[in-house]
Amino acid sequence: MLSLIIRRLFAAIPVVLIVATVVFLLLRMAPGDPARVIAGDMASEETIAQIRSNLALDQPLIKQYALAMGKMLQGDLGTSIISQQPVSKLISARLGPTAALASTAMLLTILLAIPIGVLSAWWHRRWFDRVATASTILAFSVPAFVVGYVLILVFSVQLNWLPVQGYTPLADGVGPFLYRLVLPSLTLATVFVALITRITRASMLDILGEDFVRTARAKGVPEKYVLFRHALRNAAAPIVTVIGVAITTLISGVVVTETIFNIPGVGSLIVDAVLARDYPVVQGTILFFSFIYVFVNLAIDLIYVLLDPRIRY
Repeated sequence: MLSLIIRRLFAAIPVVLIVATVVFLLLRMAPGDPARVIAGDMASEETIAQIRSNLALDQPLIKQYALAMGKMLQGDLGTSIISQQPVSKLISARLGPTAALASTAMLLTILLAIPIGVLSAWWHRRWFDRVATASTILAFSVPAFVVGYVLILVFSVQLNWLPVQGYTPLADGVGPFLYRLVLPSLTLATVFVALITRITRASMLDILGEDFVRTARAKGVPEKYVLFRHALRNAAAPIVTVIGVAITTLISGVVVTETIFNIPGVGSLIVDAVLARDYPVVQGTILFFSFIYVFVNLAIDLIYVLLDPRIRY
């Protein structure tokens, strides 16, 4: 197990370096000048040139790249051009709302998708299966921002049940915390519920046709044990795979959802940094998300080994 972890970690290093390089080059090719943004519209060319020199933006591209990579290898994500604060500090300050939204949405996804997928496979071609299949196709086809605005229109504007925007920390109480997260979590979870439900249904249909399932039923094993103890356990590998994919895809959904509901998380930090041409913040946040991506993939690999020990050999 230890050797597997070490191999996966070493394999992740080139991925992180490639991501950092691509992000660096894309930001430098983007239109706009951070020095002009900092100096303001009324600043002189001398002031702008001085700011550009202080930020090393007047250096050759290869030197800028070497400076950025050197800081990254030392664990330094840089300093924000606009706020002059360390990027790591900005990320840690915004990490709470993002983690709360992502974890709540993923928990909601798993609690809804797996039971619906299992029951849909059990009641194959019955009314529940047909309704679930049609609903998942619809949910998977609608973009997240459309779902968010529809939920706001129905539950906030028309029914006045839930707030439109904002975030309340958990320290202020569980009730207000969940009250503000209901609509964002539903928005973010919709597409992933559809995806995981379809995969769970397909995997369960394959397993329910196996001989050991028919044998268990012939022995009189209760149906709930057949479904959840025998069938679901053997169908877990593809379900775990798609949950891992959903967690990594959640990153892009977080950016959109936080923007819609005005949640002060890492996603909104990226949007603000892109608009302000704050290179270090954009690069640091994307690297942070790439680290999460690598960690999730490593965790999925380890879960594979636990589900099927043959994979380690």
